[in-house]
Amino acid sequence: MNSGPQTPSVGAALLQRPWYPYVVAVYPLWFLYLQNLGQVAGSSVIAATLVSLLFTAALLWIARRLFRSPIVAALVVTVLTGAFYAYGPLHDAVLRIAVNPFLSPGLRAVAEKFVPHVVLSVVLLLLCGLFVWLIIRRAARDSNRLTNACNVAAAALFGILLGRLAGGLWHQHQLMPDAVGEESGAGRTTSVLGYNPDIYYIILDGYARADVLREYYGFDNGPFLGELEKRGFAVNDASNANYYWTFLSLASSLNYDYLQNFAPGILSDAAASRGRGGFGQISQTLQDNRAAHFLRARGYRFVHLKSSSPETVRNPYADEQVGCDGRLFDDEYFRAIAEVSWLKALGSMATTDLAECHQYRLQALGDQAKRKGPKFVFAHFLPPHHPYLFDRDGNVIRHVTLSNQFDFQARLWENKAAYLDQLRYANRTLLEVLDRIIAESEHPPIIIVQSDHGPNLRDGLTLEQAMALRFANFAAYLLPGAAPQALPRNTAPVNQFRHLFNYYFEAGLPILADRNFVSEFRTPLQMHEVATGPLVREHP
Repeated sequence: MNSGPQTPSVGAALLQRPWYPYVVAVYPLWFLYLQNLGQVAGSSVIAATLVSLLFTAALLWIARRLFRSPIVAALVVTVLTGAFYAYGPLHDAVLRIAVNPFLSPGLRAVAEKFVPHVVLSVVLLLLCGLFVWLIIRRAARDSNRLTNACNVAAAALFGILLGRLAGGLWHQHQLMPDAVGEESGAGRTTSVLGYNPDIYYIILDGYARADVLREYYGFDNGPFLGELEKRGFAVNDASNANYYWTFLSLASSLNYDYLQNFAPGILSDAAASRGRGGFGQISQTLQDNRAAHFLRARGYRFVHLKSSSPETVRNPYADEQVGCDGRLFDDEYFRAIAEVSWLKALGSMATTDLAECHQYRLQALGDQAKRKGPKFVFAHFLPPHHPYLFDRDGNVIRHVTLSNQFDFQARLWENKAAYLDQLRYANRTLLEVLDRIIAESEHPPIIIVQSDHGPNLRDGLTLEQAMALRFANFAAYLLPGAAPQALPRNTAPVNQFRHLFNYYFEAGLPILADRNFVSEFRTPLQMHEVATGPLVREHP
């Protein structure tokens, strides 16, 4: 006997309702998060997820009323979502074709027409319109088969995502070393000066040592060094970086130890050391560093000035973060979303101009002098490193955003004239900021100005010459009340804070032997030790 219509089970009902567009909308966000685990704040991916879900819900509501079919509406929104995430790779592909010298001029000329965001956006919108038209014409409005299949696929993707997330978080937790060393409580709580001075650690990315500038750039940096010495700085003209790459160098100096000692699990882990897989874990040790812990135990606040470099673009472990102006791409995660989505077409309307942001950070660094202390201020500035934004007089020569800062670097380090112009600009503005800090601080501060590594020149150089230049980093110290030998002339970055804490806080930290480790950009954790020796001066 027929008992009438049957109520579908919960599982069947879920399959029949087209909810898969929500998974399509958030899957790329979480995939990107997992690819950069340890570099992205959980709050960033959660915020992006909520915004994505709200937009998807709004689009579905609109599409259902336009097409009067939830099945068609779901397919249309999925097409639009796919186009949103495909725009960045599509634009990158067109750009590569347009600038590839090995392709035919005709093909490059055609590609160039689609490089402007307006043109490519119109083309993509037309393609989306074509797909929507096909969907409206061919979708079976009374059939649930396609919806069921899409929901099953979405559920499988969601399950894979959850499994990878759980495994990734557990793996990261197992690898992370304890950033708080036993020495945090050792020594004095008040410095030998009778007060705890503000400490500034200022990084000028890729700033060359004086002998490198003289021998390989034909530039005399003596006047700038003389100005530093007039202000009481001791210039270290024999410093050598301990590592080849920024995130390794800064992680080592801020933890005043070799990565091989405090992060052996990360370096030896097969997954972390494959490619650039360990970037997030090492960057986290840079952010949650021993120097900050040591100084917090003595009443210091840790102030982090956000940079445009991935390893220092943020620091969730700092007591205070000073950003640019809070726009979307100040967050590295949102910047990455923009690079792979249609947001890339917004350019400077959604992000911050790097030149403008650099000038803001210089101002913000000087402003710290009047802030209540004691404080440990970390500031990583990209200039004189490319992209080259300023001429020697400080005029902005190129407007670059966080989302396209690597699109304008065809000659990179080999453009010596642009590098020197930006270095001259960095010299002048740095002296202005240092004068503010020194004049406006309540007590004489400790200031370390340093580069994470030297320039990466390659053309016409032997491997030994290129390595010598890369390791030859700049360093200068302002140490109130300290004898000249407090930081020896050839102090390596790994020992800076050891000498500093030993002198001012009598921490009793052993001084490490100087060691230098080289690795390739694509596999930075696969490193080997080399002897640097004196700078090789013979060059073309």
